[in-house]
Amino acid sequence: MAVGVHGRGSLKSVPKDQQTKPLINEHKRINDRTAAQVMSEILQVTTETLPIGEEVIIESTITEGVRAKPGKEVGGNPTIAVGALFGKPKHRASYGGAMPNSISMLSMGNDVIDGTTKSVKGMHSSLTALFLIESQVKRHLPDIYVQRWMSGSHFEEFNPREASIIDAARIIADSYNHSNLEQLSSFFIDRKRHLPAMNALNKAGVAIPYDSDGDLFPSLILGIDGLTFPNGRSMNSMIGEIGGSAEWAVGVLPLVWRGGQALGMLTSHSSLTRSDSSPDELWNNRFHYTEEELIMIQDARFQQKPYFSIHDIIEDPFSGGISAFGSITDNIYIPFLKGVTADPEEGTIKVNVLVINSLGVTECWLMKFKCREGLQNTVTKLGSPKEELEGLRGKELETAIGRMIDNEDQRRRYRIFFNNEYYPASVPIRDKLALLNEALEGLIKRGALKDIDREIVEITHRLAPEWWVDPAV
Repeated sequence: MAVGVHGRGSLKSVPKDQQTKPLINEHKRINDRTAAQVMSEILQVTTETLPIGEEVIIESTITEGVRAKPGKEVGGNPTIAVGALFGKPKHRASYGGAMPNSISMLSMGNDVIDGTTKSVKGMHSSLTALFLIESQVKRHLPDIYVQRWMSGSHFEEFNPREASIIDAARIIADSYNHSNLEQLSSFFIDRKRHLPAMNALNKAGVAIPYDSDGDLFPSLILGIDGLTFPNGRSMNSMIGEIGGSAEWAVGVLPLVWRGGQALGMLTSHSSLTRSDSSPDELWNNRFHYTEEELIMIQDARFQQKPYFSIHDIIEDPFSGGISAFGSITDNIYIPFLKGVTADPEEGTIKVNVLVINSLGVTECWLMKFKCREGLQNTVTKLGSPKEELEGLRGKELETAIGRMIDNEDQRRRYRIFFNNEYYPASVPIRDKLALLNEALEGLIKRGALKDIDREIVEITHRLAPEWWVDPAV
């Protein structure tokens, strides 16, 4: 909802010839920041006010936006980072130690915006994504590309390294009891790396729907009865598509709840982002890991099983849980899932949300919010505290930050912004942080952060010493 009224279509006000890659990325960071801020605030306010006996603590375990995309994005986007905690202060402070049995421990996966480019251009099918589950995450998925095989109908696990793309298509077609591959469709993001797989599947008769951005939402709706393209074909699989690991996990859990199945396999992010490689070279080298990537895979304990299902990631995928996907812009896959609308005269905001729970119940909710003090006042409050710091330096910046830290409500909002913005340069230790100065300088050097961010961190470190553990390292 926040992005729908505070950032959606922001690039439309910029002339086409001025829409440079850095400018587009800056607009994307602003929308990510807004989404992460408001999502975090809602989670924190909700968990802080739960009555005794219903208390929970939520840990963010799967997230998106961390990795750099060479030649495209510098990474470190504002997000709800892995390790972020939501709950009452006393529970956050003791997290990791002995917790009362009455406190429910929830794991969270999120992609604060799926289709961020679409959100700044005002294009279709941009959304926020979140799941909560009463289960622990037993393996951390490295934030690198994952190749995926997904179906809205259950299929038995197979080893994708030993099966061709057509073999995989036949396995998924069998899960639907399709007699031939011409009844199958396979979704892809329109990327050069996918051309060999798309061509092979298309040659075998598989329909290939594709889009320019956003491969999370299509995974949620694979195989839903009644959802068809104008030609009568349905969206029923992903076969060999390669995208982010967070999008895989956040999309797979609801798909499995609905009775579907999915496999994933970690690929080489560095090999797949080489601009000097042909489509065939990208595809053939997708498992040519760098030493750093191989270490990440080994640390996550995937070296003995190169492919995985949701059962390898989440301890008990069918424990109680819910997922929600808020539509920022009109959705083309579910036409009645409209984007956020606002009525200034009524002072109301409407948002459509796709909800899938662990029982497989799938619903679309229309939520209508009444603004207490008018629409414009609400829109202003839905922004990030960083917007209030733009253009300030020195004493003015310190005064503005000090004003936020000294106000109880603004202090909470500012701490959320700080956590979501500077997580690549800090280590959460229960409810405190350890600052990593060298990491901060590295982020500034590569353009993920700016000089003003160094000043914001230094001022915050000085004005709120109780937020920090040992001296900065």
